[in-house]
Amino acid sequence: MRLAVTGLSGSGKTAFITSLVHNLLNAVGQPARLPFFRAAAERRILAAQLDAPPAQSVAPFPVRDAIGALAADPPQWPASTTDLRRADLTLRFTSAGFFGGTAELRLEILDYPGEWLLDLPLLGLTYRDWSRATLERARRGPRAPLARDWLDFLARHPADSVGEPQVAQQAHDLYRAFLAACRTQEQLSLLQPGRFLNPGQIADPSLLWFCPVPFAIGAHAREGSMAALMEARFEAYKQVVVQPFFTQLARGVDRQIVLVDVLRALNAGQAAFGDQRLAFETILAAFRFGRRSILRILFSARIDRVLFAATKADHVPALQRDHLEALMANLVAVPTLRAEAANARVAATALASIRCTEDGTDAIDRRKVDVVIGLPQGGDRRIRFFPGIVPVTPPPEGFWGERFTEFPVFQPPRIVHAAGDGVPHINLDKALDFLLGDALA
Repeated sequence: MRLAVTGLSGSGKTAFITSLVHNLLNAVGQPARLPFFRAAAERRILAAQLDAPPAQSVAPFPVRDAIGALAADPPQWPASTTDLRRADLTLRFTSAGFFGGTAELRLEILDYPGEWLLDLPLLGLTYRDWSRATLERARRGPRAPLARDWLDFLARHPADSVGEPQVAQQAHDLYRAFLAACRTQEQLSLLQPGRFLNPGQIADPSLLWFCPVPFAIGAHAREGSMAALMEARFEAYKQVVVQPFFTQLARGVDRQIVLVDVLRALNAGQAAFGDQRLAFETILAAFRFGRRSILRILFSARIDRVLFAATKADHVPALQRDHLEALMANLVAVPTLRAEAANARVAATALASIRCTEDGTDAIDRRKVDVVIGLPQGGDRRIRFFPGIVPVTPPPEGFWGERFTEFPVFQPPRIVHAAGDGVPHINLDKALDFLLGDALA
């Protein structure tokens, strides 16, 4: 079974895979860590081992380094992914049927930088259409002041000017700086192409030296012009980099989990929340299930179960986790209908792959409120944190009158290797049961 773990940058893919692998490896000795994963709770998992990927395959996911970071003193978050990685597991289990025979499940998990996911929608766009949409976004809202240097440069080097490679590279550098500022200063999500912010290993860096340019109405890219040079590189980027990667990623995928850091977008404000939602819908429109989807046409994908998961559920107390799950379900209502129409099973949840807090109470204005208690990263004492009320539907205009509560970065729990106790979590076992339960029945 091949499981695709997808999500935008910062959504928690590395933490999810680390916790999933480590908890499965310890499911034999510590099944209580996964009470809602039926195969583990019923003690039907007899053995679990981490396998080396086949020769000439992608590099292995650094499971031991990731667990080593959690086992350090003080514990650290595992490093984010910078390139395509793969984790292979073999689970030997007893069937739940009457005869209870023994079988094996080979599980392949793929991880890659979340920015790359934003390249998938480019496969269905022309350079002109992508340029028009990107420039429209760049000229309004929080993007506008950040785009000033790049747009001024384009004004001095119009689309119909001579296509000089050095000028094209300068335009690319300014556009890339604009994207980086959008991410770091405004927490925006729809930043294309994704590899401009995390290129990974590309043999020819010049494939990246392009950016959107404004076309005059009805004009075409004249041969030898800046627009023609940019358009040629855009098309080469799609053919040489994007399509081969997604072919490798998506072919033969059976199950998919899409991780979304909804809380970070709420925290960043109305523009960031709306932009994350737009990025999410743009990606899922390309991933949609059905006869005419890009994914199905190009890669013959056969995904039959999809889980949408709002991450960092440990940053809110128990009741607010129900709100977070409801908000996640609301955000994916349309793609859920598309997937169900293609006979795929779909679910939404809120989870914390690595739980950093515990629930508690506090008093605010003499009123008792539910809080979470945890140690901020780099701090020396635990705090009681009240996150506010998570909306169950996309927030209305009035919700954004004040900035949503600032979320601290909590230190992860320290994992003791020798104890074999797995990684504490919230709802990871339910996610595993949805994604893998039928294969282990």
